[in-house]
Amino acid sequence: MSAITNRKTRAGLARRQSFGPRADDPRVVRTRAAVVDAARTLFLRNGYSGTTMEDIAALAGFAKRTVYNNYPDKDALFNQIVQEVIAFADEFVRGLREEFTVGMNTANLHASLEDLGCRLALAIVRPEVIALRRLLIGEARTFPSLAREYFDRVPGQVIDALASGFEQLGRIGLRVSDGRRAGAQFAYLVAGEPLDRAMLTGTIPPKEYVIACARDGVETFLARYGTARRGRGRRRGVTPKTGPGSNRAAPDRQTSQR
Repeated sequence: MSAITNRKTRAGLARRQSFGPRADDPRVVRTRAAVVDAARTLFLRNGYSGTTMEDIAALAGFAKRTVYNNYPDKDALFNQIVQEVIAFADEFVRGLREEFTVGMNTANLHASLEDLGCRLALAIVRPEVIALRRLLIGEARTFPSLAREYFDRVPGQVIDALASGFEQLGRIGLRVSDGRRAGAQFAYLVAGEPLDRAMLTGTIPPKEYVIACARDGVETFLARYGTARRGRGRRRGVTPKTGPGSNRAAPDRQTSQR
């Protein structure tokens, strides 16, 4: 009996040793982060098919075996990169839901929606987001479920949160009969044109242009859904009349990104 027990003990110890360091070991965390950074850089630069695990290992500064010890293949790395963007969207949506619940009222509705529209546009029209979206579109046939998950969890989740928020705001000053439609229209009004420009050309419009489009988008949204407003004079800021290449002054206030 003792011999059997000893053999089991030795076998269990060998299995534990073969697994190596725990996933939360700082060395493992640093290694995985470096591998993901290298994979992200190469995927966005060369595309999925144009990147190899050898390329990723070389850019990360590790042996190929080290990369495979952390990620079994390119698919796993590609999925990891998409999941990071989804996690960013999850955090943005949590803040968005809280903002609608405790931050908006009749008195600050216009200013709050303008601030929200600018932050949403700047969160969407970012180089890393645009590059990933273009990559996902190019690889949608190879990764159809991942592309669907991205849509559901990123733009879809944001629109759901906006829909819920606008339905709440229907009680304090918006004329909303279909929250989902209002949420989708708000998102596309504040970010649609700069997003399409960036997606099709690969060039990110200047920040001041994105903000100006977002502000005008909010004005258009409120013209449709808002109640009658007291006169407030001409809105401050930049009006995007001739496109992102025109010579315009920057907006007078900064808008933070989340």
